[in-house]
Amino acid sequence: MKILFVCTGNTCRSPLAQAILQEKIDRENLSIEVDSAGVYCAYGEPMSKNTSEIIESMGIFFTHTSQPVTQKLIDSSDMIVTMTRSHKALLQQSHVDGEKLFCVDDITHLGDISDPYGRDEKAYREVEKQLRDAMDAIVEKLFETVDKDGKK
Repeated sequence: MKILFVCTGNTCRSPLAQAILQEKIDRENLSIEVDSAGVYCAYGEPMSKNTSEIIESMGIFFTHTSQPVTQKLIDSSDMIVTMTRSHKALLQQSHVDGEKLFCVDDITHLGDISDPYGRDEKAYREVEKQLRDAMDAIVEKLFETVDKDGKK
């Protein structure tokens, strides 16, 4: 099973979601692959400083450079989770299968994950908290989505 997290630049929210899920995968020995990408980004940009510091403070060894959403990433993912409704709408315009496309709010009903880019550490910590609070529900939805499609 594979999940793809998507945000705007793939330097803040989606790599943080990827790292948080990777931490959960390692801790609970889950059979899930995780990746992240951005709807408006180029290849090779580093994570933002605050994102990198948060991931480091989690004790996770995690290297990351940005990558745009590609058809190959979409096709290889069982579930795609965007940080906002607008990210989801952009991917829907690209004819991404609606059965595997969700925004965080579709799953948690707690709203969009706002972009902390250019803001202080407190904004990044709030994003971390929102993503941690959402991760169990996201993983549960992944298993439901895969089970419904008959894959596993």
